[in-house]
Amino acid sequence: MYFKQIPLGQMGNYSYLFGCEKTKEAAVVDPAFEVDRIIKAANSDGYKIKYIFTTHGHFDHTGGHIETASKTGAKIIAHKKETGSLKRNSITVDIEVNDGDEINVGNITVKIIHTPGHTKGGICLLVDDKKLITGDTLFVGDCGRTDLGDGSSKELFNSINEKLKTLPDNIEVYSGHGYGGAYSTIGQEKKTNPAMKCKTLEEFEALP
Repeated sequence: MYFKQIPLGQMGNYSYLFGCEKTKEAAVVDPAFEVDRIIKAANSDGYKIKYIFTTHGHFDHTGGHIETASKTGAKIIAHKKETGSLKRNSITVDIEVNDGDEINVGNITVKIIHTPGHTKGGICLLVDDKKLITGDTLFVGDCGRTDLGDGSSKELFNSINEKLKTLPDNIEVYSGHGYGGAYSTIGQEKKTNPAMKCKTLEEFEALP
């Protein structure tokens, strides 16, 4: 599998490219800044961007959606509960997804995991049962904030405990910002991430 982590912008963002080595179809995740650099990276590696995945609708993750779609013809994918916030920023979603849906990028399967909390329609992407792209749901050593717009600490706590902690320990974790490091694993985060170690909502809400 082709996989590339791309640091972008002034907010420590990560965008991601991944693709099928056989078909050369690729997808980009959260192309918010430096769109031409992202497209050039894919093209120079011999890949064509077919899909734009949206982990959530905040501007630092979606600022390049329109330009990327215009320049590549890629279809924009987002959870159905995130389409409203995207529409307010003039972003039209081509494919609405729900929890458990699967999208094929060539021979690679991307499973949608709905993880509300940072936003109502936030999602994580389980790519080929190996890599988890978490957006702002989970960082290395931390989790996303819940005090913006439609965030909810209860929903984020449930998402982490019911959706992410149940994944195999060897799944690699790649978040939307490089706050705590470039990547980790589910097993490592369960051992060291305070947000993953909380057993009750009260503990979770008391985190700094």
